[in-house]
Amino acid sequence: MRIVAARILVVLGVLLLVISLLANFVKREALDEDTFRQTSQELIAHDEIRDQVAATMVEQLYTNVDVAARLEARLPENLQSLAGPIAGLSREAIDRAARELLERPRVQNLFVASASLSQQQVVRVLEGETRALETEGGDVVLDLRPLVVRLGDRFGFLGNVDETLPPDAGRITIMESDELDTAQNLTQALKVVADWIWVFAFLAFALAIWLVPGRRRLEVRAIAIGLIVAGVAVLVLRRLAGSYLVENLVESESVKPAVSAFWDILSDGLAEGAWVGIVVGAIGAAGLWLTSDGRRAVGARRWLGPWLQRADLAWAGFAVLLIAVVWALPLHRFVTTAVLVVLGAAGFEIARRQIVAEYEEEGPAAPGARLEVPWRRAPAPVAGPAEELERLARLRADELLTEEEYAAAKERVLTSAGR
Repeated sequence: MRIVAARILVVLGVLLLVISLLANFVKREALDEDTFRQTSQELIAHDEIRDQVAATMVEQLYTNVDVAARLEARLPENLQSLAGPIAGLSREAIDRAARELLERPRVQNLFVASASLSQQQVVRVLEGETRALETEGGDVVLDLRPLVVRLGDRFGFLGNVDETLPPDAGRITIMESDELDTAQNLTQALKVVADWIWVFAFLAFALAIWLVPGRRRLEVRAIAIGLIVAGVAVLVLRRLAGSYLVENLVESESVKPAVSAFWDILSDGLAEGAWVGIVVGAIGAAGLWLTSDGRRAVGARRWLGPWLQRADLAWAGFAVLLIAVVWALPLHRFVTTAVLVVLGAAGFEIARRQIVAEYEEEGPAAPGARLEVPWRRAPAPVAGPAEELERLARLRADELLTEEEYAAAKERVLTSAGR
């Protein structure tokens, strides 16, 4: 029952860890102003997203400004009939101008400022300050009007675009007023979940290890595998959510590449957390295997022993491997990278010392010899009941047998001796 309970706790901890990753991702991306500004900067710097924003600006300009009429007023009377065709041809030039405009750092900063303002409105609403949206009719909007005005001012024949555009031109609704109550309730629950659920995940892991004193290595291995499963599950959820967003919520095929890029950038933090879980789990599982009493694991330690004896050489190789892993992972935050480096370095030094100590005591193994592990060497077989009881007592003292297992084995020995 203890073993079953421990495995249930491991599974529960993995599920809580997945929920924690998702909740912290949403909290960080939606509620943290600095993170949102950085994400907005990455979005507008992406070619496909920038082109889509440019297309939206041009669409808003042509929707709210009669370009043909403005051209007709500026052309000589004998050429006024060409105003319509010229307006159609000029759209290509305006499209190109919009893309070039959004490549400028100052204009990109204007987009980031507008997006950040919308995010601040969302945060105030989600925190319960609904009065912040009274001027917007109860909706949260992304205001691209300043960018549309900046684009129109580049073409003198359009006149004063700022006075021509309606107040609501270029405003994209992000959240409607009838969605606010639900969003507020979800946000309050999300904040509690994101702040505390990871604690319960690690408590479940600790309790699982405590429950089975004779099988703790097995439970640690199960936790390591669980971290890998949790990371893979989050990556799968990220992929499924992105596919659903692009395929089911976007109707225009021309917009889908931009939306796909938007989701990839937005969910980078989620992928980062997932990959950290996978790497930590893989390192833990590899370390447990390397320090086990399996023939191949012991052989690997005997082979590594001479190399790991030289600390400078061992640490140089580990540093190269660690740099390659950190470079390959999608890590964007210093704290995450630092935690991963510290954990990896600590685990490597513990394993190195253990392997070196074994190698110095046992020496290289002869080819085909049965290899034993000093810190987990099994006692030699014994014949008499007294020796068997003594062996069982040592196993119990070393926490390799639980009280229940010890009592059952003792009863079997005594029963056999009575016969």
